[in-house]
Amino acid sequence: MIVLLAGLALAFDPVIEELSDGRIDWTSLRLLASAEGVPSSGVIVNLETLEGDARQRLGPRMLAMARKVRISADQTAADLLDAGDAVADRLDDNLMLWEVFEVRYYTSGGVEMEGALGLQSWLRPALVTGAKGKDRTAPPTAPTSGLVIDARGLKVLPALAPRVQDAAGTVLYNSAAMTVLSASQRTPVVYVTDPADLAAGKRAGSQPLFVRAVSVNLGTDLVLDPADAARLAAAAAEAPFLLQGNVVVVVDK
Repeated sequence: MIVLLAGLALAFDPVIEELSDGRIDWTSLRLLASAEGVPSSGVIVNLETLEGDARQRLGPRMLAMARKVRISADQTAADLLDAGDAVADRLDDNLMLWEVFEVRYYTSGGVEMEGALGLQSWLRPALVTGAKGKDRTAPPTAPTSGLVIDARGLKVLPALAPRVQDAAGTVLYNSAAMTVLSASQRTPVVYVTDPADLAAGKRAGSQPLFVRAVSVNLGTDLVLDPADAARLAAAAAEAPFLLQGNVVVVVDK
């Protein structure tokens, strides 16, 4: 869903988590960091050398920041990388997928380079390994296209794979609910600051189920009241939107 005013699309603030060495954009699902290549005083250095210097500084910064990504309430990306298994090896290789998306040149002679790493492309091996959902052979019996959870007013720590629970602690949705195909294509949730954000419509579709989180467990896990939990369970029994990971979480700016 996109909001138009006088023929123009309205832009919404993304969900940004600031880190000491960069930031995580939980709406575009990217790690973002920058580094500078600065010439020494009185020394003439060509742009290629400065760009190489900036890239050398940026690489370790991206890798250090990647380890801090919150996967769930009790797991970070560092835990996955340090597991010493085949998934850890693939994640380590995928860290090299970060790309330079912008380079700025200053009149002082310096160069600033912005890098980005897509969370889904990087963490795909872990998401696919954890996916346990089974594809349905029967067509859906209801038109529900996705789930939008309004968690505004609550102190939510964005995580790649939060759990959605009822008040008794029963898990209604987590990353394991997704099919392998869906987990290879998208992260379990996307975060926005407004349900009208284009990113929300792209993920949850044109006929989503809207529910409200009444509390947060362990900083990341979203708790629904009994009525909304029942609505979600009923809708999920009739349509495969949870299997497909069509879940949006709306949080404060």
